[in-house]
Amino acid sequence: MNEQDEDICGLCGEPGADKMHHPMHWPGERIPETKYVHRSCEEEECRRAFGKLTPEEVDRCLKAIR
Repeated sequence: MNEQDEDICGLCGEPGADKMHHPMHWPGERIPETKYVHRSCEEEECRRAFGKLTPEEVDRCLKAIR
């Protein structure tokens, strides 16, 4: 990766990524292809994946990270 590519969002592929992605992901959440993302892209993907989980799946995930 060269310096020009460092701001490419690993979720949408557009320039202007403003943060490193979070290391933890919900089941079914798309994992970024680069270490940088737009905050808004990461939030949207997190909401999308979380919204598809059952309450039982959420509980299992949360218990696993304690």
